[in-house]
Amino acid sequence: MSIGSIYLLVVLIGVALAAIAYFSNRGTGKFFVSFTLIEIVIMAVIGVINGVLGTPNAMLGRLFMTFSGSYGFLAFAAICGGFYISGPLCGYIIRKPGAATLAETMNGVAQVLSGNPNGIMVLAAGFLQGFMSDLGFAFYGYRRWTLSVLALSGALAPLLQQIPEVYFFGVGDMGISYNLLALIIRMGSGALYAIILVKPIAIALLKAGVLRGTQLAADERPLATTQQKLA
Repeated sequence: MSIGSIYLLVVLIGVALAAIAYFSNRGTGKFFVSFTLIEIVIMAVIGVINGVLGTPNAMLGRLFMTFSGSYGFLAFAAICGGFYISGPLCGYIIRKPGAATLAETMNGVAQVLSGNPNGIMVLAAGFLQGFMSDLGFAFYGYRRWTLSVLALSGALAPLLQQIPEVYFFGVGDMGISYNLLALIIRMGSGALYAIILVKPIAIALLKAGVLRGTQLAADERPLATTQQKLA
C-alpha cells in the first residue's frame, strides 16, 4: 500500500468520525449555533496569540529538519502539540460547536501574517486541526469537559492536518511506518499539551475576569458559590 493510499484511508477515517459526531448530536440542536461578540473576541485573541507563538515553533521545527536528517520531522512532531492548543482551549471555554475550528483557523491566519516559514499552507493546516479538535468535544455532545475529553480533542487535531505537511516537507517517500510514527507522535503531543495546559490557562483567565459571559464562567459559578459556602 502506498503512502497516498494510507493518507486516503486517514481522510476516510476523519470523515467517518465527523459523520459519527454529527449523527450522534443531530437531535440536540447543538451543531448550528451563533457566537456572541465576547466569544468571537476570545477566539480571535487566543487564536492570534497561539498563532504568533506558533511561528517561532515552526522555525524550531525547520531547524530540527535541517540538522537532524530523517529524524527531524519526528522531532518536529513531538512539539506540534503547541500548535493545537487554541482549539481545545477555546472549545473548553466557549463550549459551542465550531469554537475550536474558528480559533485554529484564526491561528493559521496569525501564523501567516507573523512570518511563518511554511507560508500559506498553515491556513489549511489550521482549519483541519481545528475541525478535528472540535470532534473530540462533539463525541460527547459538548457536555463533558474532563481531562480525557481534552486529551481526545488534542489527539485528534493532527489526524488530517499532517497530510498537507507530508507533501509540503517531502517526507512521503520515507515510507508508511515513518509517516504513521510521525502521526502517532503528533497525536500524543496534542493530547499531552491539552492535558497540561488547557485547564490551567482557562482557570487563570477565568480568575482574571476576562471570561465573563462565556459558558465556562456560567458552569463554574455554581461550583465557586458552593465552595465558598463550605469554606
